[in-house]
Amino acid sequence: MMQVLASGVAMGCIYALVGLSFILIFNATHGLNFGQGELVMLGAFVFYSMVNTNAPYWAAALGAIVAIGAFGWVFQRLLFYPLRKRPFLAFVIATIGFTIFARNLAMLVWGPDALKVRSFFKTDVVRVFDVVLTPEHLFIIGATMVVLALQYALFFHTDLGRRLRASAQNADMAQLMGIHPNRMIAITFVLSGILCGIAAVLVAPIFMVDTEMGFNLILKAFIAVIIGGFGSIPGAVVGGILVGLLEILVAVFISTAYKDAIAFAVLILILIVLPQGLFGEKISEKA
Repeated sequence: MMQVLASGVAMGCIYALVGLSFILIFNATHGLNFGQGELVMLGAFVFYSMVNTNAPYWAAALGAIVAIGAFGWVFQRLLFYPLRKRPFLAFVIATIGFTIFARNLAMLVWGPDALKVRSFFKTDVVRVFDVVLTPEHLFIIGATMVVLALQYALFFHTDLGRRLRASAQNADMAQLMGIHPNRMIAITFVLSGILCGIAAVLVAPIFMVDTEMGFNLILKAFIAVIIGGFGSIPGAVVGGILVGLLEILVAVFISTAYKDAIAFAVLILILIVLPQGLFGEKISEKA
C-alpha cells in the first residue's frame, strides 16, 4: 500500500510542478498559458537527447532545465509581449496554437515513436523499513520538496521575490515604485520554464517520452489548479498531489480505465461544493 501511495504522491508532485508553472504565469499576467505541458514535453526530449550523447546525467538534467528556462523567455517575447494589450482570449488562443506547433516540431526532430530515458539509479527498488519503494518516486518527491522550499525562499525572502509579487498584485503601483513590470513578467516566464524543465527531467525516466505527454500533464495540472484554488500556490501543490493519489488508487483498486475519469468527477464535485477551490480566492478580486 505504501508503494502505491508513494507512486501517487510522486505523480502528484509532477502535476504540482506543472500547476505551479501555470499559476506563476496567471498571477503575473492574468493569462492562461496552455503551452506549459508542451514545454515539459520539449524538455523531456532535450533531456533524452543529452542523455543519449553520454553526457553526465547531472549535465543533461541541467542542460534541459536551462534550455526550457531560456525557451520561457523566448515564449514571452514572441507570444505574450506582442499580445499583452490584446483581449484575454488572444493570448489563450496563441498558447493553444503553440501546443500544435510544438508537437509537430518534436515529431519532425525526434520522430513519432515514444522514447525511453534510462534511469539514473542503479537499483530498481529501495527498502525503507519493511516497505519497498522505487528510487525514482522517492527522488521526485524529495526534489519537489526542495524546489518548493527554494521557491518560497525566493518569493518571500529576497528583493527579487518582493518585486515579482508586487508586480503581480498591482503592476501600475509597482511601476510607480520603480519596478519594471515587463521585466518582472519576463523573469516569471523564465522561472515558469525552469519549473517545466525540472518536471521534464523528473518525469522522463518514468514515462515514455512522446509528443502527446504534454497534453496529459497540462490537463491534470489544470484540474489540480482548479481543485486547489485558481491562483493559489499551496492549492496547486495540494491539488496536484490529490489528483495523483486519486489516479493511482483508482487504477489499482478499481480499474485503469477510470483513472482519468475520477479526476474530472472530483473537479465537478469541488466546483459544486467549493467553487473557489480548496485554497482559492475569488477571481473577481484579481481582475
